[in-house]
Amino acid sequence: MGLGLVWAQSPHTTAIAIHSVSVDMPASDTVFPPGPGSDLAGKCLICHSAGMVLKQPALTQAEWKAEINKMRTVYGAPIEDSDVDALSVYMSKVNADQQAK
Repeated sequence: MGLGLVWAQSPHTTAIAIHSVSVDMPASDTVFPPGPGSDLAGKCLICHSAGMVLKQPALTQAEWKAEINKMRTVYGAPIEDSDVDALSVYMSKVNADQQAK
């Protein structure tokens, strides 16, 4: 005796409403400090202000690497695999420099 699959189509459809949302981000005059990797850090500005990133607690390079990879995989940050190491070096250095001030 074979098993048959029966696909039922609901006679009822549910309408969904699609709308766009506008979000105003707070203005920030803070920029990433110049140096090797600052061009890569500019990609973070798609979602974050430089000031917000630079005010994070000090993270090691390994912790920044994990954070960058989370932003890539979970949120779709446009950082290439080949740029993760350079960006994590840059972020750990400028983050530590900010904490020392």
